[in-house]
Amino acid sequence: MIRIATFTDISSITNLKQKMFKEVGMEDLLRDDFVQVVDKIYEELYVLEKAIHFVVERNNEIIACAGAFIKEDIPYCFYKENQYGFIGDVYVDPKFRNQGYARKLTNEVLEWFSKREIHTIRLLASDNARKLYKTLGFTETDQMILRR
Repeated sequence: MIRIATFTDISSITNLKQKMFKEVGMEDLLRDDFVQVVDKIYEELYVLEKAIHFVVERNNEIIACAGAFIKEDIPYCFYKENQYGFIGDVYVDPKFRNQGYARKLTNEVLEWFSKREIHTIRLLASDNARKLYKTLGFTETDQMILRR
């Protein structure tokens, strides 16, 4: 049911990612060349083993995904543990929601991080997903944002 995505799955994952941005009302933030950029970056990250996606497939179509990304950006690169995990691209096609796919996929991602000894894991949660992530042990932080 759940499997690791391959390079040939990246375009399907990008499509789901685009749907996710649209659902949360953030599609207008995306670059015009969004699809090409995401595909290229994900291919590079897969090769470097800095990213992986887990997918659920039904009738040869990917209906859900979750991504794991190892990041080393500022200020975390200055810490003793200079890497952290980022969970992204958690999306389930609306027709298949409330069947536990997001939880199962997120648990796969958490296991992948655990095997790589990544102890700090971050994500951005939609309002609808906060309850799920809290049940998995995530806590809300003091992070703030300003958009001008």
